[in-house]
Amino acid sequence: MSRFWQRTDGNVAMLFALALVPIIVMGGGAVDFNMAVNARGRLAEALDAAALAVGASPNLATEDAQALALAVISANYPEREFGDLGGVNISIDDFNNVVTVTGTSTVQTAFLGLIGIHYLTVGWESEVQRARTALELVMVLDNTGSMSGSKISALRDAAHLLTDILHDNAAEPELLEIGLVPFSSTVNVGTAHERAWWLDPDGLSSDHANNFDPPANRWDVIDSMLYERWDGCVEARAIPLDVEDVPPDPGAPETLFLPYFAPDEPSGESGFSNSYMSDQMSGGDLLARLTNSAKYAGVNPYGWASNWGCTARPVTPLTASRTTIDDAISDMIASGTTNIPIGISWGVRLLSPQEPFTEGNPWEDDDNIKAMVILTDGQNVINGRGNFNYSDYSGYGYVREGRLGVITSSSWALRNALNDRTEAACAYARAQGIRVYTITFQVSSSTTRDMMRDCASHPSLYFDSPSNEALRNAFELIAGDLTNLRLSR
Repeated sequence: MSRFWQRTDGNVAMLFALALVPIIVMGGGAVDFNMAVNARGRLAEALDAAALAVGASPNLATEDAQALALAVISANYPEREFGDLGGVNISIDDFNNVVTVTGTSTVQTAFLGLIGIHYLTVGWESEVQRARTALELVMVLDNTGSMSGSKISALRDAAHLLTDILHDNAAEPELLEIGLVPFSSTVNVGTAHERAWWLDPDGLSSDHANNFDPPANRWDVIDSMLYERWDGCVEARAIPLDVEDVPPDPGAPETLFLPYFAPDEPSGESGFSNSYMSDQMSGGDLLARLTNSAKYAGVNPYGWASNWGCTARPVTPLTASRTTIDDAISDMIASGTTNIPIGISWGVRLLSPQEPFTEGNPWEDDDNIKAMVILTDGQNVINGRGNFNYSDYSGYGYVREGRLGVITSSSWALRNALNDRTEAACAYARAQGIRVYTITFQVSSSTTRDMMRDCASHPSLYFDSPSNEALRNAFELIAGDLTNLRLSR
């Protein structure tokens, strides 16, 4: 027995056997703790999603908020995940606009049970504060002829969906304002602004009398005709002011806006599209016949006359009135050709605090979000013409006037010039801090799709919609994104 107790041959095996249990517990415990950490991460994601969902729906009753939270948690923490979901508590502080969601998850251990720890419980608390951030949104929507029929109906429905979601989730409706810019070849600012100081009533702009000889004031020419009126459309200012938010100033005439005036073109001549009265002179000098100022006085023009190409409904400045914006959306029509940059430029001006529309909050206001949704269903268009004008009349006047930066009768080249101005308008909007969303609706041109993708503030904010359902989904996603942006954390 003495020799037995003195032998050391088997000590290592004995010590290993004695240490085996704590080694297994320590190694296996790491596995158990890792499972608990994973369960906590999944729980955090589920509770964060639930808090955001409830926070983004401020008008829900308590029981509906509870049901929404549980549904979101179930979707984000399915039974196949590690851990059993414990109690979930939802607290809504309407006074401070705070939503708090707490919950636990219990993980059954595989190894720690050897030392009596059969479960690990993890918890998480998510808090969302409904921000008091103001939201200003302007929708710049294609109302051209290609949008006719079911497409304009689908656009109205999708735009209504966007406004419904935003208004339904606005805890403080006065902090939500929405505006609308329907555009075609030009933009309509509304006849209430007739002879407004910023619409060059005195003919100071160097482009004001471009198509009149002797020089004449457009307003006076309109008044001189029988039963003619200005329908509210405006023309683009000279590049780069065409896309910029430089406020109009009579002391700087180039900053003033021009009332839209499509001249009477030579009668009985091919290649012209808008003759609405007698030229009151004959001969081969077609430019003289077009610019003859005297022919307008006392004449009752026919057709669209000086408003030819002015097809869009008036813009709706930023408004907190749900009825006002919904009525404006319902009134949209489809007619005319596509001039995307002029639409974007007026979208910026509606968001601006400066003249001619002053409803926007200051650009530097950190408690305010400015956003724009731009939609088109086709390519930019100016019809080139094989005559001295080089084109039909548009929001940039005649091409021969040089206001688009090119002199050509190529419709393809004119489209490229408008695309360049579209890119410049988008870049300018983004530079002002506007969150730009873009949508192409049943557009086949890859060039236009690429242009609109690049126009957005981020590629993820561009939506290609090949169908009515996709269009509706795009507007719904934009509404959700804007709602979430108003959550402070």
